[in-house]
Amino acid sequence: MKNSNHFFKFFIEMTADIPEVHLSHFNDLLDILLSLFSDRIKNNNVQFEDERLYYINLLSQKIMAHCFTIKSLIKGVTLSSSINNFSILMLDPFSIYSIERTLIENYLVQNYLSNSLEAEDTLDCRFAIWMRYGINKRNVTPKTDNEKRVVELDQKAIINFDKKIKLSKCYKNLSKQKKESFLKTINKEWKIMFHGEKFYPISWDKLLTGAGIRDGVNNNMYNYLSWHSHTQSLSILQFKEMWDTNSEEESIIMSIKKINRFIAFLIADISLSDENFKNVFLRLDNSNRNLVNHYNLVYRNETYAIKYLNS
Repeated sequence: MKNSNHFFKFFIEMTADIPEVHLSHFNDLLDILLSLFSDRIKNNNVQFEDERLYYINLLSQKIMAHCFTIKSLIKGVTLSSSINNFSILMLDPFSIYSIERTLIENYLVQNYLSNSLEAEDTLDCRFAIWMRYGINKRNVTPKTDNEKRVVELDQKAIINFDKKIKLSKCYKNLSKQKKESFLKTINKEWKIMFHGEKFYPISWDKLLTGAGIRDGVNNNMYNYLSWHSHTQSLSILQFKEMWDTNSEEESIIMSIKKINRFIAFLIADISLSDENFKNVFLRLDNSNRNLVNHYNLVYRNETYAIKYLNS
């Protein structure tokens, strides 16, 4: 990018690791993300070209909701009891960790369905597999007339997604043996990569790699967040350690640093996959566009930076 001075300033800010900078970026990135949606709503531009883009939009809105919930938790929560007139402010990084994990999972699904480096056929096939899997897992035993209608609609949807999957190049390229294995696999897994005549079920860590995130940036991040969310003894030991070391504020800033990356990733992804979002992004001022692009350049690569005049 030609804006090398801006990039150098950004890099220095990241290296200096100043909490106020990360919080400022968090607020700016949320403002940018919300502006992409609010602009479309104000202009009544709420139509999407196809079902996949519509669901990417819903996933993005869900991520945005998680981000604003985290924003409300940063300054802490008040524990109060009217019985003995007791009140105390408590910082709660553990709740932020749990929401952060959900946010990241939703981001990885969004990227899996929108990644601009993948062919449209691949993305459409992934979407059909993901939708089919979710509907299939609902598996309602109907008792009421309404539940019966839901089951009937679900069965029709599954048949429709089966057809779309079998018409895709991804499926047609598979060998006969792999096709049989594939049709069994999609009943128990939706995270799948295709490679010629073969397919591979993949892990959440592989989705991080598939999103273009640089090696080393998020090593063990998903496991780390899972430990805080689950009920193993380790999570309680970490909870105790946080109080013993008075590290609540530091823990929250660590989360915000990671969340900032994923907000910037999301803004780039939806702008690169949807022209309407991209047009709104291009109307932002240089400082906001640079902020998003710099996060993507540092933690992914230039492929995910959104090109614009004088950039």
